[in-house]
Amino acid sequence: MKLHYILFLFFISFKALPQEIVSSSTSIESCLDKNDCYTIKGPSYLFYDESKNNFYLKIDFADYQIPGDTSETWLYNTKDSCLYFRAELQKEMFPPLSNQNTKSFKLNGQIFFNNKWRDQTIELNIFSSENSIVNTSNTNSNFKYDNYKVTFSLPFVPKDFKTYKKLYYINQTLSINVTLGRINLLQPGMQNLLADIYYQPTR
Repeated sequence: MKLHYILFLFFISFKALPQEIVSSSTSIESCLDKNDCYTIKGPSYLFYDESKNNFYLKIDFADYQIPGDTSETWLYNTKDSCLYFRAELQKEMFPPLSNQNTKSFKLNGQIFFNNKWRDQTIELNIFSSENSIVNTSNTNSNFKYDNYKVTFSLPFVPKDFKTYKKLYYINQTLSINVTLGRINLLQPGMQNLLADIYYQPTR
């Protein structure tokens, strides 16, 4: 009897575990006066919430900082870690699942950084993966979005969100580039991953 109880608890705990969160290949190009530029690569995280029809990007700048680097650049010195992008994306905007199907369109959204929102439009490219037809029989709750990859660039100007005393921070611009990003389906219980913005009203 005790063994059955332990197995039951184990099953419940296993079912309660959230899906694995996958990251997306991302590069950040940082430029000073639009000329002196460098690029660093790292992860970002993409989510889609079917209940709200919202698409999210979350990026933690701490993942792009090199320990011990003393460069006088905004990216290596910022203490405001997370940036978010949120946009309404209706389910119907995803292309049909078939090999090599693509769709491109402008997506109006907002950047959230340093507790401030600013409107931003991106060009979103959605691709069906080559094995999407095979994967439609997958029982994984995220299988539909596993079959899509997205590519887009998000321009970001730190001075639009915060006042900086250092002049070279004022002239700093960034381009966040996601290439063939992978979408995580935001399921119940995962809202804490976007706690900074999830419950904030749409502007």
